[in-house]
Amino acid sequence: MCDKKLNFPFKGAREYVHGTSLFNAVVQAAVDKGLSSGEVNVSFKSMIHNPECVLEWRKPTPQDAVVAKFTSPYSEDAVICINEAKITGVAKRQDFDELEVCRGAVLGDMTITQEEPHHEDRIELLVSLCKKMHLECIDNSKKWVFSRYNGQFPIPKLEKVELRITKQVGTRLTCSDVIVNGCKIGDMYFS
Repeated sequence: MCDKKLNFPFKGAREYVHGTSLFNAVVQAAVDKGLSSGEVNVSFKSMIHNPECVLEWRKPTPQDAVVAKFTSPYSEDAVICINEAKITGVAKRQDFDELEVCRGAVLGDMTITQEEPHHEDRIELLVSLCKKMHLECIDNSKKWVFSRYNGQFPIPKLEKVELRITKQVGTRLTCSDVIVNGCKIGDMYFS
């Protein structure tokens, strides 16, 4: 399949492409090719500092910045890779208020919940809540980043969200259950 050029905005004051933008791009590319639902394992292996990127349907290499592996009972498995383009683009800015996204969230002991979420972008909501939980429950001096999602796509309509840290390697890596409307839909990793 052919390559697709992408241009991502930088969210807030960030100087890199946010993992949620990359996640949404790979899921949309899969849906556009007929993969309407199933499981996705998206790994963010390195930060992307160029808003200009290339999306490719191919077998991954160790150098790829983003690798998404899709499985579906309705179609063949597929792999998408995203990397920085060779030409550096000028970043456009997009407002992004994580505090507002997390408004109304309730922190517990290594958990965070939000009922009737008000933010439209589902992965942005999940990542923002997970980041808040990490800053409040583990270490607020570390820059936590979204490093992997392994679970259902598309993410179902959110009526109640709970994230629960289930595995932790110090302040280097965590795995959290992603529970939507009472059902676990996947695992989210932060490092």
